[in-house]
Amino acid sequence: MHSVSLRSVTFHPRAQAQSNKPAESTQGNRDQTLQQLLTEVRELRLAVQRATVSNTRFQMLIERVRVQQAHVDALSRQLESLHSQVAEFKATKPQMEQQIKDAEDLLDRTPDPSAHADLESRIKGGKANLVRLAQEDERLRNRETALDTELQSAQAKLNELNSQMDALMSDLKGP
Repeated sequence: MHSVSLRSVTFHPRAQAQSNKPAESTQGNRDQTLQQLLTEVRELRLAVQRATVSNTRFQMLIERVRVQQAHVDALSRQLESLHSQVAEFKATKPQMEQQIKDAEDLLDRTPDPSAHADLESRIKGGKANLVRLAQEDERLRNRETALDTELQSAQAKLNELNSQMDALMSDLKGP
């Protein structure tokens, strides 16, 4: 009978280590690939979250700009209306003063007591109207000043919101 030497049947530790290396290397590559994929998924999730937050901020900012622009427009219209009213009062005052002067001149030349009383009543009414006109003119001018200040403040706020929107758009464009 032939005898088989144990040497030929037994595995050498070196041969076993060499045969395990490709399996370990393949498993290491898989682990590394999975780690890279997991990192990439996390980065994508963060990017989506940032985009969602940026989109929400952008939408809110757009709405705030829209509301503020409407406010500025309304204030501008009110101010224009006040300017027109002040101009009307300014034009009306000399006319009223002239009517009072004309009535006073006529009063001196009117001998009829009934016409005289009527002219005095017209003069008195005209002077009262002139006083009311002056008071209303002052009230309108004060309102005009306040409205102008409010408009400037609202415009500054609108400009700030537009600056914020520009900055957000620059951030969205990225480097």
